[in-house]
Amino acid sequence: MTHASEIKKRLDHLQVLSHVARDITLPLFAAPKGVVNKADGGHYDPVTKADIDAEDALRAEIRKQFPKDSIEGEERPDHIGTSRFSWTLDPVDGTRAFVAGVPVWSTLMALSHENEPVLGMIDLPALEKRYIGHTEGSISRAWLETETHSIDLKTSPCAEIRDAVLGCTAPFGMFRPGELAAFKIIGAGTRFMRLGLDALGYGLIAEGRMDIIVEAGMKPCDVRALIPIVKGAGGQLTNWEGGSAADGGRVVAVGDANLLPELYTYLGRALD
Repeated sequence: MTHASEIKKRLDHLQVLSHVARDITLPLFAAPKGVVNKADGGHYDPVTKADIDAEDALRAEIRKQFPKDSIEGEERPDHIGTSRFSWTLDPVDGTRAFVAGVPVWSTLMALSHENEPVLGMIDLPALEKRYIGHTEGSISRAWLETETHSIDLKTSPCAEIRDAVLGCTAPFGMFRPGELAAFKIIGAGTRFMRLGLDALGYGLIAEGRMDIIVEAGMKPCDVRALIPIVKGAGGQLTNWEGGSAADGGRVVAVGDANLLPELYTYLGRALD
């Protein structure tokens, strides 16, 4: 079987994986239970029964269908396979939103080939939609699926920061002081900003509704699914220095790559 057909098999299975996770997460969102703070000290980093049970179910389904693939997740140890494909899972991205009853939480799934993300899905069960991206070789595509239809996505042109809509999930929680100062400089120059969107913000960039997301402290499971979606719609998602964001850390996503040189200048002024 060819490389392209192997990826196609996994792309076709994403909807199955979406329903596997939804069957667990949606009932627990309606009646949350089993919320535990997994952080030490005064920091709050919640994990729920939905996080753990959904990841276990996704891992079992992937290992049944693609037993040679590796799997990396938010809650369980890595599974090292023998193929060149690896899955990265975040069963409930936006756990604080999940606990608070805010429907922007999602299930993130990424497929990488030789460590390069080629498929990504942001599944938003409470909003009944999912963003999917496929970037591999000459293929560069992103689309939005609901239960009834599918729409191809394209980012919006926006060459000037002053015309941009800026997003960030939690600037006062994810940035150190110097990073926050750089973010405030960018924010002061934009048209307006919206906060608290988690992965939905990156989907909105792919839709052409938002223009910039700036975040920090990201894990690989937070960001790998986002990369093919943003890139597939015509945008860019990099680290603050312009390199790969696949390993997380400090990331910036834009719908129009013309924004990046000026953004890198401001982000480069972060003192820590």
